[in-house]
Amino acid sequence: MQIATKKVAKHFRLDEVLIKDAQKILGAKTETETIESALSDVIYQEKMRKLIEQTKGKFKFEGFN
Repeated sequence: MQIATKKVAKHFRLDEVLIKDAQKILGAKTETETIESALSDVIYQEKMRKLIEQTKGKFKFEGFN
């Protein structure tokens, strides 16, 4: 179940090449979807970085079989 979010109109001057490259990488259909996906990815990466930092030294990695 997805939580409804408030959408707001914003106007930015963005590098068109960066948007198009990110859109291809993310498989997004629109530029708005591209930006929202990129923002979500940045937030996710920060949460993972914090989790890794909090658990540093608590687990021992023994490699793959």
